[in-house]
Amino acid sequence: MPWIKTIPPTDVTGELAEAYASQIDKIGHVTELTQLGSLDPALVAQRLRLYEVVEGVPSSIPDWGRRAVALTTSILNGCLFCTAGHTGKLRDGGRGALADAIHADPGSATTGDPRVDALLVYARLLVRDPGAASEADVAALRAAGWDDLAILDVNNIAAYYSYINRVASGLGLQGVG
Repeated sequence: MPWIKTIPPTDVTGELAEAYASQIDKIGHVTELTQLGSLDPALVAQRLRLYEVVEGVPSSIPDWGRRAVALTTSILNGCLFCTAGHTGKLRDGGRGALADAIHADPGSATTGDPRVDALLVYARLLVRDPGAASEADVAALRAAGWDDLAILDVNNIAAYYSYINRVASGLGLQGVG
């Protein structure tokens, strides 16, 4: 249970009803995470839009690589809610062994793909010590074969999930996602 009041889907009107309806149209229900912002309908709408934009970047990173970055970020941030969701997506995509490896050692797990492993190194840096990121870290991603759109994508995945991990954990959403 969240630690703050939330407005359930049965009690919404106006902008909040529209935001909830958009999520219902996409995934069939309103998540507890979405409800955490319900005291400010504009916040809910913007969070849903930001999620859509971050998840929709048309980069060359494979979906499983994006999920590995998101799972690594969420585990390092200690967000049980988001960890459960990303783990499920990796398992559903046939990457259960990868999810297990990241759970066992989020600080150094590898994927078997050196290009995606470079993304994980960068994501770990952004989660643990973002102020230490340098142009050399971006150069390392280019050297691994990633173009600037993919670099922007991994940066935004790590940044977005660091943000949303703090929303979920900081307001008591620690159950399974």
